[in-house]
Amino acid sequence: MDADVLLKRYNLGDRDFSGTHLRRVNLSRCILTGIDLSRADLTDAALQGANLQGADLQGAILSDVNLSQADLRGADLRGVILVSADLRWVSLRKANLTGADLSRANLANADLSEANLTGAQLSEAILRDANLTLTDLTLAELERANLSRANLTDAYLRGADLADAILRESQLVQANLRGANLGATNLQQANLERAVLIGANLRRARLEEANLREVSFKEANLRHACLDKAKLVGADLRGVSLARALLRGADLSSAILIGANLMGANLSGADLRGANLIEAILTGASLSGVDLSVVDMTQAILPDGELST
Repeated sequence: MDADVLLKRYNLGDRDFSGTHLRRVNLSRCILTGIDLSRADLTDAALQGANLQGADLQGAILSDVNLSQADLRGADLRGVILVSADLRWVSLRKANLTGADLSRANLANADLSEANLTGAQLSEAILRDANLTLTDLTLAELERANLSRANLTDAYLRGADLADAILRESQLVQANLRGANLGATNLQQANLERAVLIGANLRRARLEEANLREVSFKEANLRHACLDKAKLVGADLRGVSLARALLRGADLSSAILIGANLMGANLSGADLRGANLIEAILTGASLSGVDLSVVDMTQAILPDGELST
């Protein structure tokens, strides 16, 4: 079906175009609100600037499609294939993208606020400066995705895979990352204030100068992570593994490090005023320039292997 036929039928009141073959069709800037394009093949289609509010695109094939600046607010995109699609500046606010495949898609500056991306595939996707406020990314696959400066405030990322992703300068205030995989993820200068990272994997993650105030890291893995100059004021690090981690110049004032593993960690110049290191393991740790007189280290294992009393 070509564009003229589709638009003629649409203007006559027809909305059901499910399963239609529309490869390379040009529907740029067309108003197609409420249209049913479920299971349609729109490979290589031009839909930039199109109004598709409330559209049904369940199971549609949209690989390599151009949807830049399109309006897809409230659209149903469950199971849609958007591999390598151009989605720059697209509005997907409150859209349902459960199980969608957006691998390598370009979503720079896109509005995905309050969208449902549960189980979505976003590996290697570009999400720079995207708005993901209150977005549900439970179990989403985001390996090697670029989320630099993205806004993920109050986002739900429980169990998401963000291995090797770039989240530099991103906003993750109060985000839920319980059990997420952030191995080797770049979170330099990111804002994670009051975020939940309980049981998360942050092995070899880069968190230099990140804002981690009051973050809950309980039982998380931060082995070999770099937290130089990070702000960890009041952070909950109970039972966390920080073995061989870099915490040079970090602000750990009032942090809870009960039972934390800091073997071989570098805490040179760190601020530990009011921190709680009861039963922490500090074997081989570097504490040069650290004032330990204001730290509770009851029953902690000191750098020389001695037990603190």
